[in-house]
Amino acid sequence: MATPRSRSSRAVNPAQLLSLFLAFVLVAATGGVLTAGLVMPMVAAVGATANASTELFDELPEDLGSERVSEQSRMYSADGTLLTTYYAQNRIVVPLEEISPHMADAVIAIEDHRFYEHGGVDPEGLMRAAVTNLTSNTVQGGSTLTQQYVKNVLIEAGQIANDAEAVEAARAATLGRKLREAKLAIALERVRTKDEILEGYLNIAQFGPSQYGVEVAARYFFNKGAADLNIVESALLAGVTQSPARWNPQAHPENAQVRRDRVLSRMFEEDFITQDEYDEAVATNVEDMLDITPPPPGVAPRSMRPTSATSSPASSPMIPRSGIPKPNGASCSCAAAWRSTPRSTWACRSRRTRP
Repeated sequence: MATPRSRSSRAVNPAQLLSLFLAFVLVAATGGVLTAGLVMPMVAAVGATANASTELFDELPEDLGSERVSEQSRMYSADGTLLTTYYAQNRIVVPLEEISPHMADAVIAIEDHRFYEHGGVDPEGLMRAAVTNLTSNTVQGGSTLTQQYVKNVLIEAGQIANDAEAVEAARAATLGRKLREAKLAIALERVRTKDEILEGYLNIAQFGPSQYGVEVAARYFFNKGAADLNIVESALLAGVTQSPARWNPQAHPENAQVRRDRVLSRMFEEDFITQDEYDEAVATNVEDMLDITPPPPGVAPRSMRPTSATSSPASSPMIPRSGIPKPNGASCSCAAAWRSTPRSTWACRSRRTRP
């Protein structure tokens, strides 16, 4: 289980945070990733002294911690027949090699077209988002894919730990949260490759109201694996992540089509697709694309949470470790990667978490 992070009780005023953030962006742009204190005097006049700003910056965490995610737990009979599936979040983790390149292109085009160029924080993207927000009714966040991945990891860790405060902190619309994400994102890019981060994002992000990770989303909306997604399907899913309820293609196909076409435009602008591919894709009606395939019977909804007596620190709080009925009426204890002995008439395999 992810250990809840300690949060400093020291008050930080907005001026200090702005000073820190500006310094951090300046350093990120020039490659001095975790030594922002060196340029604090350049922006100390914003509201805090250089020494205080440096101290506050140093207090921010650099280690993201556990990046494991909640997955399905499946119960099988001895002959390999799937009996039932339990999950906290309906997710199946797959490697990047098993995800269509079109899907990766679509996400990069709409979320972070400079993904392979920046070091975790994109000063150009931040400036563009700031100008857009000031001069139009459009709201842009300026977060890179790495920052979004960090945010999702922090939320996931809080949920696994049953730490509502950690989840709230990871979602808070504050400069402090953005600063924390920025520092963690740049630190992460020092120890992870771009493809590893992209793989993590595609597996942790929400691609539907109850579809977590691109594999489950592909199976649900199109009845195929993520490896087989084509251009227009990839664009549709990539657009959903911004607002899974608003852009849900099953409930709101017209909204989803508008968002999908925006993703396709960005893919064309970034030379991921040709003019002919773009024209063919935008001519496709969203409702004609869908092949809704609900999960098999027996999948536990999110509301089916075990009591404290049936959960343990080693498992997701929504996945029971005991009380699961066997075909003969007994019960099993579903621990991660556990299998029964050959003499048993059933087996339990957990796909709940990955390191």
